[in-house]
Amino acid sequence: MTATNLIDFNAKRNGGNQVIADTDDGYTRTANAIQDQLCKADLTGAQFRVLSAIIRITYGYNQKTNRITNTYLAELTGVSEKGVRLCLAELHSRNMITLEKAGLMKLVGVNKVISEWVVTTGKSEKQSAKGKASRNNSSVQRRNNGSFKAVQQLPQDGKTVPYSGNSSSSTKDNLKDNLLKTTNKDLVSPPAADDPDLKPDAAIQKGKNWGTAEDLDTANQMAAILQTTLGEHYRPPALATWANDIRLMRTQDRRAAKHIITLFALASTDNFWKTNIQSPAALRKNWGRLAVMHSERKSGFGNGQSGITIGENGQPMTQQDWGKKGRELAVKV
Repeated sequence: MTATNLIDFNAKRNGGNQVIADTDDGYTRTANAIQDQLCKADLTGAQFRVLSAIIRITYGYNQKTNRITNTYLAELTGVSEKGVRLCLAELHSRNMITLEKAGLMKLVGVNKVISEWVVTTGKSEKQSAKGKASRNNSSVQRRNNGSFKAVQQLPQDGKTVPYSGNSSSSTKDNLKDNLLKTTNKDLVSPPAADDPDLKPDAAIQKGKNWGTAEDLDTANQMAAILQTTLGEHYRPPALATWANDIRLMRTQDRRAAKHIITLFALASTDNFWKTNIQSPAALRKNWGRLAVMHSERKSGFGNGQSGITIGENGQPMTQQDWGKKGRELAVKV
């Protein structure tokens, strides 16, 4: 068999072409001291994944810190958003990361003062001892339940009697006894009553959050606007959550999809609102104020105007009035 045939066979056996890591495709430059501390760090699997993701999104982009959301970390690590939040709190309390609130996002980074890291909390030693004790108890229980052949006891009168423990042989009586002794925790639990049903008209659904094709399309358009606003700091949002908020705006608040996109785009052009409205939920909360700003700009009162300006004729100035005033000022200059 040639080398070529061997490679093709391995690719077919593994279900596809092999993916080979190469520094030419990019690499993350970290200090050896940080890697040494990571080798000693007493972390859970979820905490290690979250910390590795932070290193990737900071040093991987040659940055000390970066803006991030729990949603993006959840998508990057596979840890739930609640788990991400708990991991961030734990890593921050142990001085392994820096963590600051930055609007709707978090500003995270690795604490380079590794002498401040709380490398171990003693939990692993306790868990190891607990696991060892559990294994020992299980071993004793298996022996007592008949994992070995029935042991005979020798009373003081010299007669031997069989041990009355259960036998592990698969007889009909033994199987019946084992089934009767099965506890509820060994059985597969039925579906919970509050499990969300799949919506027939949902184009996207995750848990109780869902949206139609129109909601998903609107969410994608808003995400494109946010990506233009944030640039390299943009991270993909949770589209199911966005679509759900958009659906509620349409059905409960009676908002049209085109108006949702219009106000979201308007917020992205304002120095104040573009840092405070970066999701449909924030847009829904501040809809009234943005609607006023949109009306003012549409009438020519926006871009720094805090209210309606009255002209010399005692009437509100129109867009034509503003243009005439601008030309007059240009002539005077």
